[in-house]
Amino acid sequence: GISGSDMLEEATLEAGYINQDAPVEVVLKLGIGRCKLCLQAPFALCGRPAKDFVGKRVVTSFPALTKRFFDGLAKDGHDTHIKEVSGSVEAACGLGLADAVVDLVETGTT
Repeated sequence: GISGSDMLEEATLEAGYINQDAPVEVVLKLGIGRCKLCLQAPFALCGRPAKDFVGKRVVTSFPALTKRFFDGLAKDGHDTHIKEVSGSVEAACGLGLADAVVDLVETGTT
């Protein structure tokens, strides 16, 4: 079947595979879909580096990828509090549910 690489990578991480070891073969990259996962925060915090959000509340539809990212930044053993949601992830900060979000974006201007 056809699936986005974001979904494929998330599913293989959730299943406990390192991507190269997953029992999946990418036969053809279609070259469509120019989205990327981005860390997004309220405007007042946008200039901060990603490591400043280690240990904070982060909402995402991609918890395994987000955990891997923040685990790589955590030097002092602080766990980032990752909550999985679906739907309007970008609204989580405005609703007071998160300090930042990790979401799939095309332009990065949301």
